[in-house]
Amino acid sequence: MMTTTVVGSYPSGITISTEEDVKKAIEIAVADQERAGVAIISDGQVRTDMVGIFALNMPGYRKEKGRYRVVGRIEVPDRPATVGDFQYARKIAKAKVKGIVTGPTTMARSSVVDAGSPYRSNADPELVFDIAYAQAAEVRALAAAGADVIQIDEPYFSIGADLEAGIQAVNIVAKAAGTPAMHVCGDIRPIFKKLLEANVRVLDHEFSKSKNIEAMDRELIEAHGKTIGFGVIDTTSDVVESVEAIEQTIRQGIDRIGKKNMWIDPDCGMRMRRKDAAFQKLANMVEAVKRVG
Repeated sequence: MMTTTVVGSYPSGITISTEEDVKKAIEIAVADQERAGVAIISDGQVRTDMVGIFALNMPGYRKEKGRYRVVGRIEVPDRPATVGDFQYARKIAKAKVKGIVTGPTTMARSSVVDAGSPYRSNADPELVFDIAYAQAAEVRALAAAGADVIQIDEPYFSIGADLEAGIQAVNIVAKAAGTPAMHVCGDIRPIFKKLLEANVRVLDHEFSKSKNIEAMDRELIEAHGKTIGFGVIDTTSDVVESVEAIEQTIRQGIDRIGKKNMWIDPDCGMRMRRKDAAFQKLANMVEAVKRVG
């Protein structure tokens, strides 16, 4: 059967205020993903948003009025931000658990750069590379804790970010991962050939509603040794797709790039979805994969 996974976040229905809340939320995320039958799950990214969980752990960042501000030089943290949550998920899970980090470009572009910092702007390549070295330490720690698949999230790549510096930074982060993956949502048609240059095994994109399939070229994908994470669930809606509709999307992908070149997952993280809808979407996704065989 084709490999199934998730992009990352999952709704637990719990308001996080204590470490016990975090554990309960991880338990819910793990249980739901396993009950749905997903092969490679996440810890649910339950603690906070994808930028804050790393920014608040990095020297050089400060949160102010809801924004993450770069107030000094970004340095490698003394301790990893996500390894504890990953280890707890791995301890209670029967399925394989992936590690997830937010990419350097997305971290930088989501930040406000203070005038007193050493960086010119949130698009400064120096900032991107300094964050990359910090996130590379996170990946090394996740790998040491047992994470083989480690995903790097770079949604800003599809909305005009500097891909030259961005992909170099991703390569710094991905180096320690056994099976590095990169998630880029949005319209990747204009940039797909450039994304193939990233030193990752899996390129993960959304396909449930987008026209991204137009960019898929089987010969090119195989020549670069890539697997495509093929998003088949709309994560912007609580409407649950039928098994038949998901199966049709999967078969379109198979026709275009071949079953052996695909993993199947949602378009993006599911944090904003109702818990019941998120679970049923995943369950229908796995059932559709079983039908494809």
